Amino acid sequence: MSQEFLKHLNLSEEERAKLAKLGAKTPKALLSMRRASRDAFDAYLGLLHDRARADAIAGELEKLITDDEREALKSPPKPAGKLGARLEPLPRSKKTSS
Repeated sequence: MSQEFLKHLNLSEEERAKLAKLGAKTPKALLSMRRASRDAFDAYLGLLHDRARADAIAGELEKLITDDEREALKSPPKPAGKLGARLEPLPRSKKTSS
C-alpha cells in the first residue's frame, strides 16, 4: 500500500508533506510511531502545543485501520532487535544447493 491514504485525511498541505516524509505506508504505521513517542511525533508535526489538533489527526488515522489493527496497537511492541530496531520476523530463506 502506498501513502495514498494521506489524501483521505483532513490535513493541511504542510501536515501531509511531513507525514509523507516519515515513509509510513499505512495509517497503522503512523499511529505506531505516534504511540512510540507521542511528544516527538507531535513536535515533528509542529503540534506539541496543539494536542487537540494532534489528537484529531490521530483520530482520523484510527478511522482508517481495522479492528484487528486497533487491537494490535494496544499490545506492547515486539522486543527490539540486536541493533535496537524492531523487526518483523524475517522471511524464510530459500536454501540453495551447492
